[in-house]
Amino acid sequence: MEHSPRFLKLVEAALAQVPEIGVEEAAFLSKKGDAYLIDVREESEWNTLHAFGAVHLGKGTIERDIEKRFPDTDLPLLLYCGGGYRSALAGESLRKMGYTNVRSVAGGWKAWTAAGLPTTRQPEVLPRSPYEKLGGIYHLPRLVDKARYCPAGKLPGYNYLTTGFDKFLLDFLCMEGKTFEKIAQESSTDEEVLARLRQAVGPSWPGSHAIAEFNERLSHRKPETPEKQAKFAQTRASLPATRRRVETHFDLIDLEEGRFKEQI
Repeated sequence: MEHSPRFLKLVEAALAQVPEIGVEEAAFLSKKGDAYLIDVREESEWNTLHAFGAVHLGKGTIERDIEKRFPDTDLPLLLYCGGGYRSALAGESLRKMGYTNVRSVAGGWKAWTAAGLPTTRQPEVLPRSPYEKLGGIYHLPRLVDKARYCPAGKLPGYNYLTTGFDKFLLDFLCMEGKTFEKIAQESSTDEEVLARLRQAVGPSWPGSHAIAEFNERLSHRKPETPEKQAKFAQTRASLPATRRRVETHFDLIDLEEGRFKEQI
C-alpha cells in the first residue's frame, strides 16, 4: 500500500519523538516480562492473527483506554501495527499523555511474521474452564464470561448460546439465551448473576440431585459419531502432548486453552 506524502510526514515527525525497536528484541523483552507488547491494529486484524503475548488496544481507542489498562506511565510499552506507521502515531499520542517509555516496533506485523516469531489466534481474555462451577453447576461461570465477551467481539470463533454446552446449560435452566446474556452483562459479580438467575427461573430452579446428574452428563460428554470422533482426535493431535489422556470435550477445551493438567 502506498501512503500519501502528508501521512508519511506525520509518521516521520512521530518517529522523531518515539524510538523504534526491532521485532526480535521486542519479542525477547515481551517473553521475559520486561515490557508490554501492544497491538494497535484494527479489531478485525487482531482477531485474524496476532503476536503471541500481545494485548489489544486499537489505534482508534488506545488514548481512551490506556490509563485503565496501564495506569503507570513509566511502564515499558512496545507498540506494533501492520508496518510501523500507526504504532508511531499512537506512540506519539501516548508520549503527549505522559507515557515516558514507549517504543514503536519497526516493521510491525509484517516484520514480526517475516521473522517467524510466534503468533496466535487465542483471544486476550479466555472464558473460564468448563470444569468451574457456580451454584454447583458446571460450565455456568464459563457461560457468564462468554455472555460478556462474545457480544463485544472478544471471543472470535467461539460457539455461543445456540449450540454445544451453552445450549445444554440454557435448556437445563429453561432460560432464553438473551435473558441470560442480559443478566450476565448487568451483574457485577458471580453471586449477583446466580441470585438473578434463581429469581428469573423461580421454583423451577433445579435441585441438587438434578444438578449432580446434569454435571455428570455434561462433564463426561464425548464425541458420539465416527465423524465427530475423527475430528476430536485430529484436534487433540494438533495440540501439546499430555501425560494424561484427553478423553472428554471438557478435557479438550482445557487443553486448547492451556489449562489441562500435567501437560508435557
